Amino acid sequence: MFGFVKHLFKLQFLFILAAVLAGLYRTEIKQFANRHAANYVDNADGETVSLQFKAANEAMLLTPAELSKYNGEDGQPIYLALLGSVFDVTRGIKHYGTGCSYNFFVGRDASVAFISGEFEEYDPQTADDVLSLKPNDLIGLANWKEFYEKEYIYKGKLIGRFYDEQGEPTTYHHKYLALFEQAQIAKAAVDEMRLKYPGCNIEWSEAKGTRVWCTTTSGDGKERAWTGYPRKLFSPGNTNFNCACVPESELDQIDTEGKAAHGDAMFKAYDNCSSRAKECFYRV
Repeated sequence: MFGFVKHLFKLQFLFILAAVLAGLYRTEIKQFANRHAANYVDNADGETVSLQFKAANEAMLLTPAELSKYNGEDGQPIYLALLGSVFDVTRGIKHYGTGCSYNFFVGRDASVAFISGEFEEYDPQTADDVLSLKPNDLIGLANWKEFYEKEYIYKGKLIGRFYDEQGEPTTYHHKYLALFEQAQIAKAAVDEMRLKYPGCNIEWSEAKGTRVWCTTTSGDGKERAWTGYPRKLFSPGNTNFNCACVPESELDQIDTEGKAAHGDAMFKAYDNCSSRAKECFYRV
């Protein structure tokens, strides 16, 4: 009995030792396996197949053709790419599986479609060309990427517009990052403006169109000492606008200069609305 227990402890010790050595020499073991452990085997047709050993957590580097095979068919996982980063979205099969709403994104980088919402036609020459997008759209793409990083599994990089064959960022990628940084700076300026100039109340009716007006609680709902007057607030590079309430003490300066004292956010008066009107109407 004691001999059996002693033998069992020896086996446990050997297993522990093997595990420790495997951890310490993981890289060497992998290199040895690739070099010596049947680097090539013959398949049923007599063709030679190369064996490569990849750690489970090692980032992949895929070509567009390779990425396209990860489409959920024939037992394959489901991958997609966004801004050149590849994610495994298999656990979201009800969204990304064949015939599902987001299947358009599977096996490719269709970054632009995350903004345009156009899922009908895929053009590989333009599908991930994001440099012409508006600043707010670049921020929107970054938010999508954060979502995938949080909810799904990062697998690696896609060779092409954003990463080269060594997995290094391309010149295009650096241009994108520069534009994204500018977009972040512009957004920060607009966010600061919105704190200083709260938003308006907004309602729509078929008879009068869109109505905007200011109260002492419009915008964030917090009580303030002044009411303000509605003005269009444009962020840089964006043709869309928000309604902002401007205090009377700054109204003349803003209407004259067309911009605030800081940043590049632009104010404009509403068409066909008096400069001192507390409400304005417009139609899109």
